Order: sequence, then structure tokens, then C-alpha cells
Amino acid sequence: MQDQRKSSDGSNIIKFHKVPQVNIAVVIFGIMFVYVIFHIFSSLTAKDITVYEVNQGTIAANEEYQALALRQEEIVYAPIAGDIFYFAPNISRAGVRTSICSIDTEGTITKQLANSISESVAADDLDFSQIASSINTYALDYSDMDFQKVYTFKNHLNTELQQLSSEYLLDQNAQQVAQAASQGTFQMLNAATPGLVLYQTDGMETVTPENFTDKDLNASNLTVTDLKSQGSVLAGQAAYKLITSDHWNLIMSIDKETAEEFADTGYIEVRFKEDQATTWASCEVIEKTGKYYLNLSLYDSLDRYAASRYLRIELLKQEETGLKIPNSAITTKEFFTIPKSYFYRGNNSGSKGVLVDGSDSKDAFVTPTLYYETEDYYYVDANDLSAGTKLRKPDSSETYVVGSETATLEGVYNVNKGYAVFKQIEILYQTKEYSIVKSGTSYGIALYDHIALEGDHVRENDML
Repeated sequence: MQDQRKSSDGSNIIKFHKVPQVNIAVVIFGIMFVYVIFHIFSSLTAKDITVYEVNQGTIAANEEYQALALRQEEIVYAPIAGDIFYFAPNISRAGVRTSICSIDTEGTITKQLANSISESVAADDLDFSQIASSINTYALDYSDMDFQKVYTFKNHLNTELQQLSSEYLLDQNAQQVAQAASQGTFQMLNAATPGLVLYQTDGMETVTPENFTDKDLNASNLTVTDLKSQGSVLAGQAAYKLITSDHWNLIMSIDKETAEEFADTGYIEVRFKEDQATTWASCEVIEKTGKYYLNLSLYDSLDRYAASRYLRIELLKQEETGLKIPNSAITTKEFFTIPKSYFYRGNNSGSKGVLVDGSDSKDAFVTPTLYYETEDYYYVDANDLSAGTKLRKPDSSETYVVGSETATLEGVYNVNKGYAVFKQIEILYQTKEYSIVKSGTSYGIALYDHIALEGDHVRENDML
């Protein structure tokens, strides 16, 4: 509007109202100031949440034990006193009448044998035809599936080589040996039965799966005597030990829960921690005086572990692969469960929602976040639908009151978007520190998701 007045000199002066000028710089500064203040306030009020990135992982659902090894063992005692000389190598296979050792009451022949064995034997002096035949037979029967038998074959070759050397030494000293034997001053100890030769004792040779005690499982009680280190023996003293059967047992102490788990288990795969070799064994649960033990029965690998009374083993039950998360991230949350029949797609929306009964006012279509589903129910949060809210079933007069039924879910809080969102998980296997959860679930987490490390310290929609 124009304001027309007459000035003191009589001239007409027209004045206009000033239009306010907007300072763009001030506006931009104001917006930036509000933005900074908002973020400062958010950082001061937000929870300090430690974040963990979800990765693929594998947890072996296996258990380790220290097992007592029991075998069919026979100690052979010296019939006379004298210097002892060993022909067969330790942990070697011996057949019937295989020369194991000799006892010399005077010690003369033993010294001659010891001096001879320290000298190199020319290959031409030995007959390798039997060894060549053994190698050829093994090569023809070899299979990658039975690779572990190569160790047994190796011991067998060592035994044959040692036997050849022993026979050669005895032939070289045949006259002295025959004369001493006739005089009763030299005696050869040959294997009466086939078996595995061992030059050590530990006092547990008579322990069996039927008579063992809990004390026998304590490795600290073991005392091993090295027989080969003895230069001489007394009559009745242990000369060597023979394992007479390939069947052997591993005994270990287990708890009641494990006993129930293995009650119906026929066979299980075993891994030896010493060299990571594996084999299969049959299982039997034994109960004695209120305690439980697992008896594993084996028919192979005897040669490899014959010198060990106690073995560290791992029972290979299963391996679970999935998303690996720390147990500290796992928490529980209670949800309202609503029958699926109350959900439909409405108001031109692609999302499923429910019709909230507005009583006298207009009904409202609400699309709550779905956290999980079963065959009959959807799980919703109280932030979306409060307890007591009445829902109307589509095309029906039936109603349902929210909060009538609840259920608890196990899950973690996903923080990909800067605030906490509960995600249901399905645990496949769990240790004391970590869990393997199923991947690819509809309401769960995915690879490389970020979750709250301490799930119990977080609530829905908490800001980072």
C-alpha cells in the first residue's frame, strides 16, 4: 500500500514499506547448527554399543578325552639269570618261534653278538627274497582307503630285516651258540604265539574292560619300566611283552548326559590327537558304582599306539557350519502372537497388516513389523500394537485382543541402520563362547550383518 503524504516544502513524497531481505548464509548456518546440535544430543543420549560383524564359521561338535588303552598283553619272564640280548625290534610283529631275545649266563656270547651287530653287514650276506615277496604282495593289495596299514607294513619290514640280521649273527656264532646251549649257559627265547613285541611294562597288563577301576584312568599313577635298557636279568624277571591280539579297547570317564547320548550309538569315528589319524570304533556305555564310562572297541591302529597306555582322543560326532556369533550377543525377547487369519493385504499396500477395531470411529489398517512366524501365528512387537488393542478379522465379525497370547524368541539385535532391530536366530550348535546359527532364514541375520555384542544391554530401536 502506498503511503502518500505532503512534505514541509509542499511536494508530494511517496514512501514504500521495506520488504524484509532473507540472508541465505544465516539460514544455511542455522540449519547446520541445528544438525550439529541434534547429533551432539544423539551421541550423548545414545548407548555405547559394541558391534560385531557376522561371519561364516564352523564349530566341531566333538569332545576330547584322555583314554586308557587296554590290550591283550602277556609278559614273558626270563627262565634263567644272565646277560640279555634282544634280536627283534621294539613294537614289531613276531610269528611263532620268532627269535625275540637270548640270555647268556656267562655273557661271552652276548658280547660277541653285541660286537658283531655294531659292524655293518654286507647286503650280499643276507637273503632278501622273502622281503621282496612281502613288498610285492603289499603293492598288489594296496588301497588308498587302507593307507593306515602302511604303518603296520613298515613295522613288518623292520621285523623281517632285524630277523635276517639276527639269523646272520647267530650263523656267524653258530659253534659258540650250540656249545653254550648244550651246557645250559645260553638260551634263546622264541615267541610261543604270534603277536606284537614290546620292551616295556607298566603293571597294568592284567587290567581289562571288565575289571578296571576309576583309579586306573589316572595317568599320574603310571610307572613304565624300559626292559630293553636292562643289560641282564634275574630268573623270573620280565624279559619282554607280547600283545597277542589286534583287538584293543579305549576306556574313558563320561558324565551321565554323555552316557545317555551314546546309549544307542553303535559306532563312532575317533581321531588320535598324537598324529591326527582317524578310525572307527564300536561304543559301549559302562556304569560302575554310579559312574559312567565309555568303552571303545577297535581292531586296527594297534601298532601305531602300542607303546602308549593313555591316549588323547577326539570323538568326531558332527561339524556344524553356519553364521558364527558370540554367545554374549544372544538374548531373548517377548512378543505378542496374532493368528495369521487376521492378516491381509489392504489399502493398496504390499505389506501384510491387521484391521484395528475403531469401535465408534473408523477402523484403521495397521502394518506392524513381523519378527517371526509359525504355521498359525505372526510375532509382533508392543511398539507396533499395544496390549488390549482389538483386531477385526477380514470379512468377519470375529475379533482378537492383542496380548491374549505371547511367546519368547531367541535372537540378536541387528544394528546395520544405526539403531537396534531384533532378529530371530536358530542355533545349530553352541560352545561356551560361540554359537553357529542357521543362515538364510526369513527373519534372521545374514553374512556380514552387524549385531550388538552384548545383546542383554540393548533394547528395540536403541540408537548406536
